[in-house]
Amino acid sequence: MSTPVVAPRPTPPQGQRERILDTALDLMAERGASATSMRALASACGLNVAALYHYFASKDALLRAVIEERRYGAQLQAMPVPDLRLPPAERLAALVVDMWDGALAEATIWKLLLSEALHGDGTAREVGAELLATLEEGLRETLPRLVPELAVDVDLAARSVCAVLVALLVEASLVEPAALHAHAERRALDLATLLLPPG
Repeated sequence: MSTPVVAPRPTPPQGQRERILDTALDLMAERGASATSMRALASACGLNVAALYHYFASKDALLRAVIEERRYGAQLQAMPVPDLRLPPAERLAALVVDMWDGALAEATIWKLLLSEALHGDGTAREVGAELLATLEEGLRETLPRLVPELAVDVDLAARSVCAVLVALLVEASLVEPAALHAHAERRALDLATLLLPPG
């Protein structure tokens, strides 16, 4: 009895998944995730819908991948370290502003995440909560090394930095673009005043 010959499964083109995710992010940012159908995405990618389901089991899986593929945990670890010779308040403010600059460079994904979560999308809420947890965990490790002068518990400090970053993401829609960097610096220095010993 001979063994049946099975044709090898065709290898998807290199980078196809990444191209789908980039296109999905553009469409979702423009229309919202709920208004972006798999059919519209397939059309924008020049694929059939079945090809999308080869990569993503559902639209929820697609939204999760669009956000998670940004690898924010790795980005946090690769963040530039502020000059350790700076005074503590300036050092902490520099860390917050660097993190804000990183978030601003990814503004499309953060706005999508916040918008979908505000509209009740469970996947966006879940992924957002996971991202905040990853960010807080990274800060709990980073803050004591970079700013050992903290006057508060490191957990409180990590949560406070995250809260300021989220607030800045919301405020970015309310502040003139030309004033945004100065606004972020002011918020970062305010936070340093709260988290560091007086004087």
